[in-house]
Amino acid sequence: MRVGVVHVNTEEASGPYTELITGNLERAKRPDTELVHTYVKHLRRATDTALAYPTLLNKVDAVAETVALEAQGADAVLVACSGDTGVAEARSLVSIPVVGPMEAAMLLACSYGFRFGIVTVHDPTWASWLEQAVFSAGLAGRYVGMRQLKTPTAVVFTEGFERPELVRDDILDRTREIVQAGADAVLIGSAGLSTFATHFEISRLETPEVPIFDVISVGLKLAELRADLKAQLGIPAVSRAGWHAEFSQDDRRRVNRLFGWTPEPAETRARA
Repeated sequence: MRVGVVHVNTEEASGPYTELITGNLERAKRPDTELVHTYVKHLRRATDTALAYPTLLNKVDAVAETVALEAQGADAVLVACSGDTGVAEARSLVSIPVVGPMEAAMLLACSYGFRFGIVTVHDPTWASWLEQAVFSAGLAGRYVGMRQLKTPTAVVFTEGFERPELVRDDILDRTREIVQAGADAVLIGSAGLSTFATHFEISRLETPEVPIFDVISVGLKLAELRADLKAQLGIPAVSRAGWHAEFSQDDRRRVNRLFGWTPEPAETRARA
């Protein structure tokens, strides 16, 4: 099985993070799964992935990478961002499963207990987007709430790798708070923080025993499952009955020309 992994920053901008997330996914995948990593072509600042306008533009790149991965023979695609960047749009263009890690982890958490909560980085804009994702998924009734780390994000991804106990304690303390509020399972609502958690083996609260989910690794496992369901049982990659109705290659090329993303043939311009 080949699973494409779309990263939402350029490879150059991803830096040492690339090695960490690759190591986590290699640990989580099946022995027979080959991971094919690909990167968007423009966005270079991780903080831009937590803002509405650059995320809108970045979706176009994420979708293009997904389409290319299908053409290269991928059996499924994981978009490695807990904002599920471009997932819904890509599903309308390809015939392989496309998985968003946040959607995957929220639904999985509901099978571990009745209610779930989210622990994420200290970023009000990002926290707002994650809560919108909960409501969009129709899971508000099973959602307890969210806790943001007290450690500044810049410290988490710099000093935190030298002194991981600082971030570990913060994650576990915020997890205890959300469990006390009624959560039966906890999601790490950040790709970077999820990667940190698995790298430093944070996967549960001990007392009471509560699962803590690295959403990126969960997304990979669901991508494998959905590829198997398609290959072995003939289950479609996605339902075409609603929002994910298929958008043909011809229509994609037509719309891309309208927006200037594909050069318009000279004869077409002449007729216009």
